[in-house]
Parts: sequence; structure tokens; C-alpha cells
Amino acid sequence: LGDVGHEPRWALAYKFPAVQGTTVLKEIRVSVGRTGSLNPYAVLEPVSVGGVTIKQAALHNEDDIRRKDIREGDTVIIQRAGEVIPQVVAPLKSQRTGREKEYNLTEKLFSKEKKRPACPVCGAEIYKPEGEVMYYCSNAACPAQVQQRIELFVSRSGMDIRGIGENLSALLLREGLVKDASDLYYLKDKRDKLLDLEKIGDKSADNMLQAIDKSKQRPLVRVIFSLGIRHVGEEMAAILAPE
Repeated sequence: LGDVGHEPRWALAYKFPAVQGTTVLKEIRVSVGRTGSLNPYAVLEPVSVGGVTIKQAALHNEDDIRRKDIREGDTVIIQRAGEVIPQVVAPLKSQRTGREKEYNLTEKLFSKEKKRPACPVCGAEIYKPEGEVMYYCSNAACPAQVQQRIELFVSRSGMDIRGIGENLSALLLREGLVKDASDLYYLKDKRDKLLDLEKIGDKSADNMLQAIDKSKQRPLVRVIFSLGIRHVGEEMAAILAPE
């Protein structure tokens, strides 16, 4: 039967039903993913579910929001999918007051200045490929996309560069020390500028530069995965590497 990723086809996992809670969905906002996907998420009145305070929850895409008839201002049922990721299950329609607002992504992202829907991070034009449910930012240099590509590149499944997390990658981008993941390998020539950054001392700078240099020894399969090519995950990278 074999395996699918890290999961064997011949095994089943039975889990307890997810713990649910109810709260008010205050607003639907949009984040920009690594591939440029525009991902709606719910901003919630904080609520404790399974001992964890939930303030935001995934909404997947506009079609899913419409299918579930989720509106801003709704009282909603939420749960932690797999006891990890908060998600909105459904609205409690019986508690509607008439003040709830239906969601439309292009209207939400419409820029009066540009007179069109725009990426919430960089202001670039957005588009929806035929046959897909997601909208995308058209700017590959969008800061949100670049940062997440760097985060994937340095992740344990990628090039495993310890010491560069979300905050540091954002700082390196903001200060202009990197513009993409490849620039990490030129930081050794910018050590003095690294030391000028907040919370970066001699030891942490040296550890980071050593980790970057060590990453050059990673196998090709890790390199392919870390590039963040759309539709190329760990399994596909393993197939492509020997070719």
C-alpha cells in the first residue's frame, strides 16, 4: 500500500471530536501567501477553545465563505482543526440581527486611489486564474511573498538554516540586507551591517553565518523543496531530484 508523505496508507487514526466554541466574527481580512495567494481569515472576539485563546481563524477562500454563508458580524462556531489550526465551522444564523455584512473579496480590496482591487501589502493588481478559487497578487516582489519564501527556504524541511525566523527575516528585508533567499549567502560580506541591527551581537551573527554556510551541504531534494515552486512539495521534490 505504501506511504503518502509521512503517513502510511495502511493505517488509520481515530481522534476525539474537536472541541468547539462560539464567538463573534468581527472582520474578514486578507493575508498574502508565499505564492501570492490572497487568503481570507477571520478576526474574532477572543475566545478560549480547548484551553487556547483564539483571536483569528482560517477561512480558506471566498467560495468557501459563500458556501458556508459566513458574514462579518456573525456569531460563529469555531474549532481547532486537528487540535491545532483554528477554523470557522459555520455561522449561527438564528442569532443574526440584520447588521451582518456579506463578504466580497474584490470589494474589500478595492483601492479608491488605484481604482481597482489591489494587493493589501504592495498594492499590485490582483487576478484569479481560470478554474481556480484563489485570487493572487501579481507582484512576485511583494514583500509578504518574499518574506514567506525566505522563511520556507530556511525552514527545517528546506535548507535548515537555524537562527533565521519570521522576525529576523522581516528585519533583514526591511533593512535591505536581502531581497530574496539567495542574498542570504552574501551576508558574510555584510557582517558589520548585521551587527548594526537590533539584538544582533557578535555571537549570534557568527552563528547565523555559520548556519548559512553549513546549508550548502544540503542534498538536492532539500534545495528543490526550499525554492517554493508552486505544486512542488517534499514528495514531488524527492521525485524530481534523481532526474
